[in-house]
Amino acid sequence: MKIGVWNVRGLYGKEKLLQEELKMANVDIAVIPETKKKLKGSQEWEDYILLYSGVPTNKRAAAGIAIIIKAKYRKRIHSYMFVYEIIIQLRYKLQRGYLTLLVVYAPEEGKTTNGRILYNSSRSDRQNQQKRLHHRRRRLQCKSRENSYRWNFGHKW
Repeated sequence: MKIGVWNVRGLYGKEKLLQEELKMANVDIAVIPETKKKLKGSQEWEDYILLYSGVPTNKRAAAGIAIIIKAKYRKRIHSYMFVYEIIIQLRYKLQRGYLTLLVVYAPEEGKTTNGRILYNSSRSDRQNQQKRLHHRRRRLQCKSRENSYRWNFGHKW
């Protein structure tokens, strides 16, 4: 499995070129920071699936993050969650266990004020997300222990 990162500094109008480059490099999963896309969602491309998280429509396009996955691996996507406009979590099924990618766009150096504002405003959101994830995992673990053992990267839970 090939995983790559490529900062294209804005995704608008670069979709075809990006797909061609990913095909040539035979990349299975690509993380694209600084997409400058608005809203959150997914798009089906020819050979890839785009998951993106960006700013609301009433804000100027900035930052943003995206994950691009080969379409043939669609069934391996267990779940994904848009944590914040610059954070996406992807849970991907492997042959044995799961791979969890937490992709984050970190603003460039010198933008500490924006980073601090973002950190403070999203901290409570992240804490609530973490609590929900923790409770969801505990429920799944309890259910799996009752029925059978769960294997995660070769270790019994």
